Parts: sequence; structure tokens; C-alpha cells
Amino acid sequence: MIATSIQIRFADVDMGGHVHNAAYLHYFESARINFFIGGLGSGWDWKKNGFIVKKNVIEYHIPVYITDEIRVEVSSTHIGEKSFTLSYHIFDKAGNLKTNGESVIVCLDYLAGKTIPIPAEVKKILTSHFVPKTTA
Repeated sequence: MIATSIQIRFADVDMGGHVHNAAYLHYFESARINFFIGGLGSGWDWKKNGFIVKKNVIEYHIPVYITDEIRVEVSSTHIGEKSFTLSYHIFDKAGNLKTNGESVIVCLDYLAGKTIPIPAEVKKILTSHFVPKTTA
């Protein structure tokens, strides 16, 4: 699991005074980038060895407000041949689970316009942060 602190922006807040539902996808994206960037480095060829999101799922538990200090914890829960699943958990400073979700991500060679097997470097990161998905 890798944790990413998120700065809540004024633009993230809706008329209800809490973070708008669509902002959570940006939080997941920031955490996802942080999840991979340390292991892949600045020289990674994202066009040749890229990702595309196939599916996002979000479950809201407790509203997040602009004054909250939150972090997103990311782990992998499924590793396939060409796709993988990342799981996200958003916690506040007190450790309360605010939101959770997941993304199914497919590896893609943007230059060739086709899916590719998960690159070894990516698989290494996924494996080192793997937490099997539990069923309730």
C-alpha cells in the first residue's frame, strides 16, 4: 500500500459544502500516479507502455469537507495478463474511512493503438503492493 496526501481545493467543494463526487476520481488519479512514479522513474515511456482506465467504482461513506486532511491509500487487488485492478481507500486524519473505490486499468501501447501485456516493471510494483480482495 502506498499513501498519498491530497490537498482539497475550493473548486472541489459543491453547494452542499462537501467535496463533489466527481473530485474523487481526481484524488484516485493523483494517488495512482504516485503509486507508480517512484518505481517507474522519469524516463518511463508512457506512450509505449501506458495505461487506460476501463472502469471506476466509487463508494461514498462519510462526506469530505474542505477543512479535512485526507490521504488516499492504494494497493493492487488483481493482476491479470494485460490488466490490473487498483483499490483506493480515502481516510481522514483521525483514520475514518471516508470513501473507497477501485479502477480496472488496461495496459496500452498508444503508439500502436493496442493493448499490451503488463510490463515487468509495472508487475513488480503491483506485486509488491498486492492485497487480495476480500468478499463480504
